[in-house]
Parts: sequence; C-alpha cells; structure tokens
Amino acid sequence: MSAFDSKSDMEKLSHINSLPYKEQAIWFLNSFWSQGPKFGEDAAAREDVWTFHKTSVQLDKSKGEAGNELNEFDAHRLIEKCDSALTVQKMRQVLKEIDVDFNKMVSLSEFMIYKFGVDWHLLVNAPQGCDMGAINEAQAGLDNANKMLQVAISAAEKAKDDHAASKLAEEKSKEEEVNSARAAEDSKKAEIVLAEAKEQAEGALKELQEQEDAFKKKLDDLEATGNDDSLGVVKRNKAKAELAMAKAEDPMPLRMAKIHQEAAVRKVTKATVKAGAATAAAETAAKLAIEARIASEKAAVEASAAAKAAEAAIPDAEKAFADAEAILEEVKAKNSGSGEGNLWYIDRELEEAKRYLPKSKFAAAQAAAAAAKQQAASPMK
Repeated sequence: MSAFDSKSDMEKLSHINSLPYKEQAIWFLNSFWSQGPKFGEDAAAREDVWTFHKTSVQLDKSKGEAGNELNEFDAHRLIEKCDSALTVQKMRQVLKEIDVDFNKMVSLSEFMIYKFGVDWHLLVNAPQGCDMGAINEAQAGLDNANKMLQVAISAAEKAKDDHAASKLAEEKSKEEEVNSARAAEDSKKAEIVLAEAKEQAEGALKELQEQEDAFKKKLDDLEATGNDDSLGVVKRNKAKAELAMAKAEDPMPLRMAKIHQEAAVRKVTKATVKAGAATAAAETAAKLAIEARIASEKAAVEASAAAKAAEAAIPDAEKAFADAEAILEEVKAKNSGSGEGNLWYIDRELEEAKRYLPKSKFAAAQAAAAAAKQQAASPMK
C-alpha cells in the first residue's frame, strides 16, 4: 500500500486539490473515464474539462498554470463564465457547497465535483493507471515541440514584420531622396533666376545713378560757365538760361525711380540669400535621404536573411512534433485501457499546439494527427 492509499479520503482530496490545474483535470478524466460522466464516451464533456482548466488558468492572475485553486471572487467568475444560468443568490450558495475541504478557496477539482455532480469519494479513490514515466516522456516531448514551435513562429513573424518595415522605410527613404534632390534642383534654379534678377536690378540702379550724376554734372558745368567772367556775355547768359531751364525740370520721377529700384535690389538680394539657404537645406536633406536609403536597404537585406533563418527553423519544430507524436503513440500502445485521461490530454495539447503551425503546414499536420488517432483507436478500445 502506498503512502497515498493510506491517507483518509479528505487528505487525498486535499492532495488532489494541491495539484496544478492541468493535473487536477487529468486526474478527474482518469477517474471518470468509464463511470459517472463517462468522459470516454462524451467528447463534449472532455472539452468542458479542458475549458474549465484553461478558464481557471486565465482567472488565476498570480499563478496561472502553476495555480491550483481560486479565491471566492475568481471562483464566482468561473461559475459565471461556465454556468451563466445561475442567479447571484444561487451562486453564493453553490460556492459554499463547492468548497469541500472548507478552506475558503475553490480548486478545479471541487468545481468539477459540483459541475458534473460526482461523488468526491470516488474521485480520490479511482485508480489512475498508466506508466507515468512514459507519460512524462511524452509530455516533455510535447512541451519541447510547443516551445520550439512558438519560438520559430515568433521569430518568423518578427522577421516578416521587420522585413516589411524595412522595405517600407526603404521606399520612403527613396521617395524622400527624390523629393530632396528635386527640391535642391528647384532651389538652385530659383537661386540662378534670382541672381540674374539681382544683376538686372543692380544694372538698372546703376544706370539711374549715372543719369542722376550726369544731370548734376550738367548743372555744375552750366553754373560754372555762367559765372566765368573770362567768357563773353552772350555765352554766360546762355549758360545761365540753360541752367534755369534745367533746374525748372521736375527731378521727382528720376528720384522715385531710383528709390524703387534700390528697394527692388534689396528685395531681390534678400530672396537670393533665402534661396541659397533653401538650396543648402535641400542638399543636406538629400544627403541624409541617401544615407537613410542605404541604411534601410541594408536593414532590408538583414531582415530578409533573418526571415529565411526563421523559416528554416520551422522544420525543426515540425520534427519535434513528429517525435512527440511517436512517443505518444508508443505510450498509447503500452498503456491500452488505463490512464486514458493522461493520453487524451497529451493528444489534446498536441492538437491545440498544431493550430499555430503555418497555414501551409496545418493541413498536413491535421491529416497526420487524424491518421494517428485512427491507428491508435483499435488498441485503445
């Protein structure tokens, strides 16, 4: 007689309640595979056990899969999720009834005792059967397959996302390079046009200045001639008459033209400086865009290589699945007729994990699993 068999039923229940949720679920399936709920004949009921296990893990925020029982609040939520027909008052009554060991916590086993309406004494005394060494080996293979698969898929997805992001960055940097180069070219053209306009404006201003200087010189010469006593009276009077006529002319148009032209020169000069700065900025932006394009092209190459490496890891994950399936079939053959809950759980976890295989591989894996199940059906009956 083992140490477990020598315990009282309540002590046995406490031990079962202390097991992680998954082990409690397997114990429950083993205990009532052929009696009570007869899980061996009811696929929907087996799925219910799986759902209760996974829901408990989700609700147990502190321990997750390593947990074994829920506090009153989370147990209330479990009942609410899995038995929504209950009223709040009835739910409180049920919580008191479920807590078989009266520790104010609700284990998965206690919840299923209530849910399936079974005698908990049968639960704690039911034989579990099965070669646990082989079961553990199968479980280790499955866990390894799961781990490898998740790592491979995560790496492949990340590499794919990184490659897409780098290609997008590459396209964006190419566009920015073209736009920056175009902006620099446009700025240079504007700078040339403005330089020509400035040259023309300065030339026009110079011409106006020359006209103003010539007019002033003319007045000075006429005044000098009119005041030169060495010259004849006629010549001096003629110079004075011409000076009076020249002074009588309106100088405002010439002055206004000069003022406007000076303003035009200042404006064009300012625009030219601004265009030069825009050209320099555009050239700098173009240089940075080229650097960004080169960097993004390099990143795209690296991401592509990472994606290929990640994809190459998928076959290793598939091989791990094949190894886990081989071990599972061996365990099924050696443990025909006992520990069906253990075997079903391994099979169920394997099928769950296969859902995360790439779409191209899922159909083949699904067909292989179906064939394995059919082959194993005979010895399991």
